[in-house]
Amino acid sequence: MNKLRSIIIMACLLAPAALTRAEVAKWIIRPVNQAISRMSSSHFKAWNAEKCGVFNSEGKQVVPFMADSITDFVDGHAVVLRLEDDRWRLLSVLHVDGSIFPVREQVYVDENPFVGGERLLVTDKKRRDLFLDMEGKKLKDKVNRASLPPAKEEPELVFYTDGPIPFEENDLYGYRVDDDELMPPQFQEAYPFIKGYAVAADSTGRYGLLRLFDGEITCHQAEGTALLDDYSRAAVDLKLRIPDEFAGDIVTVDCIDARGHVVEEKSYLGGSDRLVSLLLPGGRHKVKVKAAELWLYSTTITARPKPKPKPQPKPKATGKPATKPRGNAATSTAETKTQRSKVASATISGGNLQLLVGASTLKANAKDCASFTITVTNNGTEAVTTPLTVTGKGVVCNTRQVTVAARSSRSVTATFTGITAREQRAVTVKTALRSTTKTITLTPFFTEF
Repeated sequence: MNKLRSIIIMACLLAPAALTRAEVAKWIIRPVNQAISRMSSSHFKAWNAEKCGVFNSEGKQVVPFMADSITDFVDGHAVVLRLEDDRWRLLSVLHVDGSIFPVREQVYVDENPFVGGERLLVTDKKRRDLFLDMEGKKLKDKVNRASLPPAKEEPELVFYTDGPIPFEENDLYGYRVDDDELMPPQFQEAYPFIKGYAVAADSTGRYGLLRLFDGEITCHQAEGTALLDDYSRAAVDLKLRIPDEFAGDIVTVDCIDARGHVVEEKSYLGGSDRLVSLLLPGGRHKVKVKAAELWLYSTTITARPKPKPKPQPKPKATGKPATKPRGNAATSTAETKTQRSKVASATISGGNLQLLVGASTLKANAKDCASFTITVTNNGTEAVTTPLTVTGKGVVCNTRQVTVAARSSRSVTATFTGITAREQRAVTVKTALRSTTKTITLTPFFTEF
């Protein structure tokens, strides 16, 4: 088959629209996969260690991990394939509405099957041609190849960013809306949100799918209980509100000092309102809130322990009572910023580009080729045009220059060629301002993924 792996170009040419309501993100597909790619706005292909399957936008797996390859949608239909004796057996037909039809016949896809007329061109085990309808049923029509129109290729999919986009900090990625941080940096790879969904890889390099939900995390200082005999620490109470979407999840609050050390950690079950009592040494601290395996919020506070009282001079023996000290010296204070953290200005400077190579494992097609995406994100406030070079063993990329709008992303496609054995190849991507290198594991066409 000429094209068994989809080639996706996410041309994120528009700056993301500002959110008109508060939103939070949560894993709709947990990060346990080796790769995830978009098929449509409502379907996503996922690969585990061996096979490929399909999830819908609600996180339900509509095609189990049973396939070696799944095409992208052509006129609203995709075919699910398994490699048997060096031939691609057709297992089922997936419709864009989520319905799936098993194929009872033992038939194979030896070339592009999408020949139009709501028909699939396949061959039986003796390599005789026949047609199936889009529900996987055999048709009585005789095949006359000379009269068939050219097969319809899988389309290049174009998606536009319309939500939060990634930013980079200390080799990890977070998400932001304009200059406001939506999620702190925590991902090895992160792609822009499109129609409420984003593919990301967690700190272990496993891929999942994030979904935006309505809701807001807030953090306010509440009245703390001062310690009467401790002048190095301050009692701080934080009033947290977590959206009901996280009602069944463990919520963790970390307080981190200027050296990056966690000085206090508190966990509890459930969302909604909660008062979290902390005992902190004096100084500035970063507060991070985690729920459902994601860091969702960060802000800063300054803890000020109560001042140590000065020794009082002994009163003179005048017969008059000693004067009482004015004020309350036992007060403990802490200042807090209740808004989300701002993304550092250096991160969003006009010349700052972020590069992301979107594959760790690839399987070759029948032409011994495998394609992957390279995403260039412009975190600045002005459009950037830069030369782009992609190098590595057998790598081909026809794009020599990219223009990326302000605060948006642009993805291009590159292809490994000559894949005849299982191997690892390094690919290097360079722009005028940044470069990155990634090693990708390649598997030949006639070896299981």
